[in-house]
Amino acid sequence: MKEKKLWGNINAVVALLVLLFMLVPIIVIFVNSFNSSQFFSFPPEGFTLKWYERFLENREYKTAIAVSLKIATLSVLVALLLGIPASYGIYRWKSPVSKVLSSLFLSPLMLPGIVWAIGLIQYYSIVNLTGTTAGLVAAHIILILPYVIRLVLSSLSYLDFDTVNAARTLGATSGKAFLKIVLPAIKPGVIISAIFGFMVSFNDVTISTFIAGTKNLTYPVRMYVELRTEGLDPLAVAVSAVIMAFTIVIALLAEKFWSWSKYL
Repeated sequence: MKEKKLWGNINAVVALLVLLFMLVPIIVIFVNSFNSSQFFSFPPEGFTLKWYERFLENREYKTAIAVSLKIATLSVLVALLLGIPASYGIYRWKSPVSKVLSSLFLSPLMLPGIVWAIGLIQYYSIVNLTGTTAGLVAAHIILILPYVIRLVLSSLSYLDFDTVNAARTLGATSGKAFLKIVLPAIKPGVIISAIFGFMVSFNDVTISTFIAGTKNLTYPVRMYVELRTEGLDPLAVAVSAVIMAFTIVIALLAEKFWSWSKYL
């Protein structure tokens, strides 16, 4: 019993250390976003809100965030329209072919983003999609579609298909049974896949760097370019703190209302 309690305490300490290791960078960014210094320094030299005020006045950052929001929203909507019926078909079609299709749809998760980016930029140069909104949205659909399919498939595993069969027996068409029974039942998984896909698209750097172009410069690419050319700007730290706060709030709300960790 003592040995079991000892190992339990060790596991708790290790878990706490890992959690702190993950949270320290976030805490440093939040604290340093109020730093009065012109350069990155920790601990902060003083307290100020001027970097947040400059963010509200900075047109380049606001434009980049608007582009990221637009691309992520369009990508998620199309990915849901494609991913939900694909997931339903894969789950219902119990055959070796469905397993192959599932692996095919999830294959982008197994490859480094740089591999997709190189392939896309070569293909886009042929079809003249480089630097276009349509090209960037299509690339992000490929990026987030595996997450949508994976999460919707997970939510489908909690559905009792006897209710669907009962509805069909009572005269409901396949489409009506899907809309009235399946879709409401998997709604938490759909919402979570939309949130998760949105965050993945919004935060993408690798693929967007290659194919975004100057007219569709997303926020992560804008920050990456600035870091490469000008170094770490306190304004960038403040913007990052805002984005991180928004992401954390969304994640907490998703866990509270839809228990999204159950589907991950």
